[in-house]
Amino acid sequence: MNNEPTCDRCHKPISELKEFEEGIYKGRKLGKTYRAMYEGPTIDEYEKILDEYISEAQPGEVWEDNINELEAKYGHEKVDEAFFYDQLGSTVGSSIECKDCIGE
Repeated sequence: MNNEPTCDRCHKPISELKEFEEGIYKGRKLGKTYRAMYEGPTIDEYEKILDEYISEAQPGEVWEDNINELEAKYGHEKVDEAFFYDQLGSTVGSSIECKDCIGE
């Protein structure tokens, strides 16, 4: 088993990476950046579900939404997947990456 550090994005081992040539990571082969948990293509089916989602409440009122209507229209699993997709796209995490992946 190889314990050599790798880039979180392209997974190349540190021994195959080039050093950063400038900036705060100059001379290093890996640097820290932040990325959304999902950076894939837009999924139109999920975007449609999210566009139709309505939630609202006035102070002192019960929160109301249209989840039941969406689940009746698209199915529980698709609605759940759409919200998970939205959550991943809105969540940012740290990533240790090489200069090519960071884009230097």
